[in-house]
Amino acid sequence: MTTPDESVHARLDRLRRDRGLLTPAELLDLAEHGVTVLDPFSVIVSRRVEIGPDNVLHPGVVIECDERSHCVLGPGNVLYGGTRISATDGGSITVGASSLIGDGGTRILAGAHESITIGDGVRLMDGAEVTGDSLLGHGSQILGRISARSVELGAGLPYTHPDPDGRGGVLTGTGRVAGVLVGTGEALGEVSDDMSDFEPERQRLYHPEAPRLGPGPTLERLTAEHAGAVLAFERENRDFFRYSVPDRGDEYFTPDGFAERHRALLAEQADGRCHFHVLVNGWGRVVGRVNLVDVADGSAEIGYRIAEADARQGLARTAVEEVCRLAAASYGLSALTAVSSLGNEASRALLARTGFTEVGERRVDGEKVMAYRRTL
Repeated sequence: MTTPDESVHARLDRLRRDRGLLTPAELLDLAEHGVTVLDPFSVIVSRRVEIGPDNVLHPGVVIECDERSHCVLGPGNVLYGGTRISATDGGSITVGASSLIGDGGTRILAGAHESITIGDGVRLMDGAEVTGDSLLGHGSQILGRISARSVELGAGLPYTHPDPDGRGGVLTGTGRVAGVLVGTGEALGEVSDDMSDFEPERQRLYHPEAPRLGPGPTLERLTAEHAGAVLAFERENRDFFRYSVPDRGDEYFTPDGFAERHRALLAEQADGRCHFHVLVNGWGRVVGRVNLVDVADGSAEIGYRIAEADARQGLARTAVEEVCRLAAASYGLSALTAVSSLGNEASRALLARTGFTEVGERRVDGEKVMAYRRTL
């Protein structure tokens, strides 16, 4: 109840304390810990919130955390006006360091037993909303009026890094998404309410001239652990690969269909009938496949494919030469064969540069091709 001699400031302090909020004076006192509150009268912060040093809170920021919940704000973040962070009914919100949140309004809301983790160097802008159990890895971004529920954005480097392959995952557009996974170096753009299928693209497709600064790719023998990365590789490049090889069919690209096929490949490899390899770039992403199939009598047929965003970078030649070395040194093979369509000049030139010689034309599935052979 208001008393006649109670000042406006005293009334405001009492109202905030009654609701478990910091008073304007207490918000200003955060400066002793390096926290800048530009307008303590419009900023609302729960006493239960843990705020690290060097944060900047613009006018109109609200950070709520009830007695059953947990909310931590790491160092060096900037919260713009209109940002609302709310953990209630046992929810948990953790924000890392050096993120930019809320230019244009942003809401981060964790309800009963929900957990939202936001990494370092994240950007949430232009009305973005994050709810449910969500993980936004280092360097990830949500740009636009997107309501993202229970999403995972792969961790990476900040958006300022010149190599898009190493940046965190990105969502852009206007609408609602739920349960999506956007990996490192990927972007799910033009989000809208009527989206029925979610297929992230490589950020490099939007920045084809950007430098490649990660460690060089390595060739790895196919394992069960590669399944998710290989499926992402095949999905992203499905349309691109149609031009050179027959499409695998819709069933192959479903989680169950792909899992069955992947198990079958590993079984063939275990029997020694084939040797499968993936080319993995410095950011842990599959950018190519090189396989030896139909192993018999000391020989095998080689086949390869490189992601569209990574083509014309010399990766195919490097991978083919490495597999030729492995074929002799590790698999005990003495010769490799290959075929290429007569119109695929790039493939034919690559085979010639890697030591394969033409042995004559033949027909495969009705198409005239050139056959090649290399003695190891």
